[in-house]
Amino acid sequence: MSASVKRPAHRPSRRGVIVETAFELFASRPVDSVTVADIAAAADMTSAAIYYHYPSREEILLEGLREFAAEYVAEIERIAAEVVAPSRSMGSLVEPFVKWLSDNRTSALVYFVQSRGASQQVEAIRRGNALELIPILGSAAKKARGKITAAEASVVAVAMIAEIETFASAFLSDDRSFTTLGRKRFIESGAALANRIAGTTAS
Repeated sequence: MSASVKRPAHRPSRRGVIVETAFELFASRPVDSVTVADIAAAADMTSAAIYYHYPSREEILLEGLREFAAEYVAEIERIAAEVVAPSRSMGSLVEPFVKWLSDNRTSALVYFVQSRGASQQVEAIRRGNALELIPILGSAAKKARGKITAAEASVVAVAMIAEIETFASAFLSDDRSFTTLGRKRFIESGAALANRIAGTTAS
């Protein structure tokens, strides 16, 4: 398609298309190998149209990561309230979280695998996310275990965040632990580890 008939830059809805298209590229290859020209071509736009909305590829990445991060925190909060608390088992978080990862695979792959260490701003988003998750997971641990100090709950939460990130990365990148165990056993192993971390039992 020639530049004269590419989609105009002034449409606000283009921002969502740009981020979605960029994330499909980021998920398929190293983030730093994707150029604005690549994103423009994949989105059926001109580079000028991309720059109209975003000053750089980094800003596109950051906006998409912020959107995903907010959804990630909201999903963990939902699972904690609807699944973990009633079952009193921290391990019960794993299966619904895997389903959510599967449903949001492209963005999750960029967040948990492809963008790791990409920049200080990217890591700041990750750190901010962890700070939001600590009270959510700490509260879930308290409800699952019963009596537990605030300090213990925070330690459990930090350990759970580490497990979630490692687990998500292994699942999304189809690493050796996932391919060896298979989906069912991988989830069971993750649930068992979460219960050991939190001191809860299987539901």
